[in-house]
Amino acid sequence: MRILAPSLFGALTALGAAQAPPLPEDEATYYCNSAMMWDAPPPRQGDSGAQLTRVVVFGRHGSRAPVFTLPCWPGDETSYTCKTESSFGFVNSRFGGQSPSFKRIRDKRGVLAGASCLEGQLTEPGVQMLLDSGIRLRETYGAALGLADIPEEPEVMFRSTDVPRVYESAGALAWGMFPELSNDDPFDVMSIIVADKRSDTMIPSATVCPGLDDALDEFYESSEAEERAELRFSVRESIGEITGYTPLFRTNDTKQMWKLYTFPGECWVSHVCPTVPSSPKTVPPEFDEPLFKIIEREAVYWVNGRYSTTRKLQRLAYGPFIEVSGLL
Repeated sequence: MRILAPSLFGALTALGAAQAPPLPEDEATYYCNSAMMWDAPPPRQGDSGAQLTRVVVFGRHGSRAPVFTLPCWPGDETSYTCKTESSFGFVNSRFGGQSPSFKRIRDKRGVLAGASCLEGQLTEPGVQMLLDSGIRLRETYGAALGLADIPEEPEVMFRSTDVPRVYESAGALAWGMFPELSNDDPFDVMSIIVADKRSDTMIPSATVCPGLDDALDEFYESSEAEERAELRFSVRESIGEITGYTPLFRTNDTKQMWKLYTFPGECWVSHVCPTVPSSPKTVPPEFDEPLFKIIEREAVYWVNGRYSTTRKLQRLAYGPFIEVSGLL
């Protein structure tokens, strides 16, 4: 059976470690993914007679707006401008150019400065990222798998976590791969499986694995976690001074670390990356690239890396996901 099974989920992405000579991944702005298009696939070489039978793709959602409305630092007057009607607005969209996931809300909760972006909303460049990725996937694997213009399940299957920007990204990826999809024919429909958060095995969940919370508590009390938190105390002091939230950052509480690093990382990305529709594109001079790279490295550790610190945590956080992957 010829199968292409893309799965999309939201997660932080690790930056490459410093190497010589430097790689593009070593630049802080690499995280922005502003190029948005892969290189063309290389021609297939050799005549081994091997036949491609299955491709499994794991992806991340496209560029998004910040997930909070707090100012990033004193005097932060950044404004965000999103074309909410085009979050799912590629040509021939059966949603008529407007995403049901990003309807206006009545009060000010969740609306970023500028009044046209919602917290965490998929941006226009974010949609384009996934469209471009879909195009490249088609160019790379379409002929080898013998995919039709509009394939049928289970030949191609899509899965997403239950987050609007993620399943909208999955939709954009599908549209890039299969541009013949349109609303002219009601039978031209591709399903995206969206797992209920309470039973989703793609992400660590104490609901799926009840022992996860206790295992995390063991990690937070471990010497590894406590020593790492203490080692970067001066970095967090600097972050507190830059952001104006000094009291929050003057702590070594290991359970708070992921929040203390994701917030400033989010601020840097939303104010620097061209894929986030913000203005002006400025950050305090103290918030330079070396500091951002430290923040991202620590954020990756405290958000995702903590689950790899022990075999027990790996099993409880990703065991179901690993089992599902083994069946693909």
